[in-house]
Amino acid sequence: MKKQTDRRTRRSVLQAKPQPKEAVPAETSGIAERSFHEQLLEFAVSLANKLQACGAETYRVEDTITRIIEAYGVKRVDAFVIPSCIMASLETDEGQILTKIRRLQGGGTMLDGIERYTSLCRRICSEHPDMQTARRLLRETENSVCRYNLFVYYVSAFLIGCGFGAFFGGGLLEMLAAGICGLAIGASQQFMGRLHANTFFTSFVCSFILGFLANVLAAVGVGKNADITVIGAIMILVPGFLFTNSLRDIIYGDTMSGLNRLVQVVIIAVALVVGTSAGVSLARHLFPSVQIGLAPIRYSIPLQCLFGLIGTLGFGLMFNMHGRGIPFALLGSVVSWLVCSLCLEAGLKEPICYLFAAAASALYAEIMARIRKFPATSYLMCALVPLIPGSGIYYTVDFIRRGMLGEAYDKGMATAMVAGAMAVGVLLISTMFRMWSVWKNNRKKRA
Repeated sequence: MKKQTDRRTRRSVLQAKPQPKEAVPAETSGIAERSFHEQLLEFAVSLANKLQACGAETYRVEDTITRIIEAYGVKRVDAFVIPSCIMASLETDEGQILTKIRRLQGGGTMLDGIERYTSLCRRICSEHPDMQTARRLLRETENSVCRYNLFVYYVSAFLIGCGFGAFFGGGLLEMLAAGICGLAIGASQQFMGRLHANTFFTSFVCSFILGFLANVLAAVGVGKNADITVIGAIMILVPGFLFTNSLRDIIYGDTMSGLNRLVQVVIIAVALVVGTSAGVSLARHLFPSVQIGLAPIRYSIPLQCLFGLIGTLGFGLMFNMHGRGIPFALLGSVVSWLVCSLCLEAGLKEPICYLFAAAASALYAEIMARIRKFPATSYLMCALVPLIPGSGIYYTVDFIRRGMLGEAYDKGMATAMVAGAMAVGVLLISTMFRMWSVWKNNRKKRA
């Protein structure tokens, strides 16, 4: 009886007339559109976060978010970036405001990543793929970013020490000693990284090891000029790029980002002062026979350019620079130091010389970026390496250690003026090229 009832029920359901579909309410289309905008905003922030983790500039991270979202027809976009956080929002056609906040967890300088993620941004803006395809392309780009192994990292640290040990006037033994100190710094940074030590403590430990080891090597006869050894190897620790970028952000109008970076510079500088002073004082107390105040060797300008190129190669490898653009990036270091040296030979004041050299570096980087269709960051960073005021920072630290506060103030102000001049020189050229790009785009739209 029960089986017959079930059959009748199924037969009645099959014979029933199909009901007409209900009209889709207006809210449903709004939900679908909101979902697309949420995916778009999430993708733009994710790509920008990858760029930020690779050490891209603040304006590049903000510009990436704006370009991607506007490429899909959204006209109202806001992006605010500081070194540790991204905040972005968009407004849909219905007036709904969507916002995403993403905090940066770790990061460094990855030049190959900057180039690949910037290329992906250009591809997204030109092809307008759906969000599923865009996310797949982002995953593929993330997997394709090249990273050197640990051996290359140590080679880069050794090259930085050797190159700048000679660049600042050291002989063959000073080059070797600075290279050994560079290896020690690299090993210390790797060890501290595994322990997740903060920036202050890492800088303190590395600078202490550097100051102590350089003077020990001088005491045993490996490099008599311990000061040159320290200056050459301390280039790995000096926050020259961070300081210059902080001033660039402040001058450009990204005040919060610039002040954030500037605070990091002050923290690292204090750690370098304390660590180097403690290491040098302990070593010279144990080995009073170490000679101090030795005059550096003055090499010819071509040799200085060569030594600077070797040190720049070390930075390029440490910052994971890959591809056929490496020789062109290294050539920028020769251009920058050649301009600076010629200006110094002409009798110009030091800040003016560095301003012209930084402007020449930025001009070279912008031209190469447009020729090879890559971001100017890689070329600019390599070109600025010989201009980093490593000796000025070291002598400021040394004056503080010896209690010569007046001399430390003068040297510190001179170093700050050099860094500020570099930031102004870079900013002038980059602003001019950015204005030219805007003018060219507006002209295309009118045509």
